[in-house]
Formats: sequence, structure tokens, C-alpha cells
Amino acid sequence: MKNLRRILVATLVLAAFTATVWAQNAHKSAIVGSAHDLTTYTWTASGGTTASSIATNLCFFCHITHKTATMGSTGTSASSPGYMAWNHTLSSQASYGVYSSDTFNALLSASGATITDLGSSNNTSTPTVSNLCLSCHDGTVALANFYNPSLGLPSLNSDWYNGHGTLPGSTSMYSGMQVTDLTKSHPVNFTYTAALATAAGGTILSPSSLTSVDGAGAVPLYGGTGLMECTTCHDPHNGTFLKVTNGTTTTTVFPFPRAFLASQTGSGGFCAYCHT
Repeated sequence: MKNLRRILVATLVLAAFTATVWAQNAHKSAIVGSAHDLTTYTWTASGGTTASSIATNLCFFCHITHKTATMGSTGTSASSPGYMAWNHTLSSQASYGVYSSDTFNALLSASGATITDLGSSNNTSTPTVSNLCLSCHDGTVALANFYNPSLGLPSLNSDWYNGHGTLPGSTSMYSGMQVTDLTKSHPVNFTYTAALATAAGGTILSPSSLTSVDGAGAVPLYGGTGLMECTTCHDPHNGTFLKVTNGTTTTTVFPFPRAFLASQTGSGGFCAYCHT
């Protein structure tokens, strides 16, 4: 009986710990009503003035449940990417550049890490999760451009308006949220490994594994090789925005944060999770 009690107590502790770990991730329902809920936008047929009737699952703007033999006029199951059941047409941007600095380059060299231009992954056979983000955010592909354009989605290349930065008549991502030059952004698509942390002399947290910084998947790494991608820090389903208020001015500083990063406080805030 005592052993049974110990087993029950251990099980309850493990269950509580597991619940705490997974609570660090935003629930997928947090996307509802957010900037990534594209059902809330005003869509008009290209060149037209009448709002389209959007009666679809908000997930279909990015993901498609099944990829059939024929995926409509813009792709086939052979040519459209299967990664994360992606439905939005990928960009054909050849290069975004990569972040470079003397310090960062020295760390990459010392640790044997690599960083690759995401333009080389803009194809249907080897897209990264960052390429999926850029299929909208590099501004070269219309938001209403899908591998399967049916299921109640806006008609191909429809104009869109979301009320904070784009006037009717725009088909692609507005300039305030376009990412086309990654030489001036936090580096992505590089291997963030324990060797990199060692080379940094303790100024970078050593990741727990090649699949997540924290070991619980709340701050994920990708490709099975420790790749840091856009979604390591940004959760596309978490509709919250981190903001800083100074007097009467409120500024958005971090859109769609990982819930775990958003909980970090003190000097450095969420940056101090990886940068010690």
C-alpha cells in the first residue's frame, strides 16, 4: 500500500509538472481575432469593390487538411509543399541575405555552426518554417494566393484590408510587416548548438537539445540540427503583442511572442532567456 501511495504521488507530481510545461505554450485558439485571423479582414476581388464572402476555417489560409491529386489552378500535390500541410504559395525570392558581424561570424567559425540564406529554401521540396512565414511576410506573394484556393477562401489575388496599415487595393503584406532584408535582423536559419554557446564564453545559454532551447519544446529549434528559425521566438498562433508603455505612448516591441519568452522579466526581458 505504501508503494502504491508513492506511485500515485509521483504520478500526480509528474502530471502537474507536465501541465505546467505545456501551459507555457499559447493555446492555438489564441489566433482567433488576432492579426493572423484572416477571416476578420475585408477582402475584395482584385480590381473590384464588393467584399468577398469569406466563410471558411481560418486555418485554411495557411494550412490545408488534405492535399488531393489536383489542388486547383495554382498547384498539384506533386508541386505544392507538404511541410506543415502548408497551403499558402511560397515566395520565389532568391535571396534575403544573412546577418553578419565580426562577433557572430567568429562564433560560427569557432563552433562549426552554419547560417544559410533562406532564399535557397524557397522551394516546395525543402522549405523551412521561416520560408512559410516569409511566403506572406516578404511582400512578394499576394496574401490570397493558395495551393488550394477553394474551401471558401478569398478569390486568387484578392485585395485585403485589416485596419492597421493597408488601404483597400493592396494584395501583398504592407510595408510595416515586410521582411526582405535579413542582414539587418536577428539571425535566423543558423545552427544554435551547445558548441556555439561554449564558443560564446557563457554569454549565450546552451540549448538543452537540438530540438528546443528549454528542453520542453516551449522555445523550439528545428530540422533536428538545432536551427533557430522565426518561430523559435514568434508563435504564429499566439495573437498577443508585447508592448512597452512610456507615459502616454505605447509601442509594440514584439509581435506574436512565444508565451514562455513573454513571461521573462527583469533586465533584458525575453532576450535574456538565450543571452545571459
